[in-house]
Amino acid sequence: MDRAERSDWRRFVPDVIFDAVREIMADIFSVPAETVVSTSSPESIDKWDSMSHLNLVLSLEQGFGVAFTPDEIPELISVQTICEKVKQKQALIAR
Repeated sequence: MDRAERSDWRRFVPDVIFDAVREIMADIFSVPAETVVSTSSPESIDKWDSMSHLNLVLSLEQGFGVAFTPDEIPELISVQTICEKVKQKQALIAR
């Protein structure tokens, strides 16, 4: 991971979350994990359509033991947003 990849938001998201999100997305979208970056989105990943988005959400929920509300699901459209939401959800669980 280069310095540009480790932008300000990354200081607040543990590597374990970022790496796991990358692996989940690589699996769902059939792309190499190293091509999944913080700005990856439906615009930059060809296979990211509505069906694969639902598969992504389900895999994230299972992988991290969290649940997203129906209002949150459409917001999960970049690696950065996904990582931030997962971290928030895990913090709520830890309380």
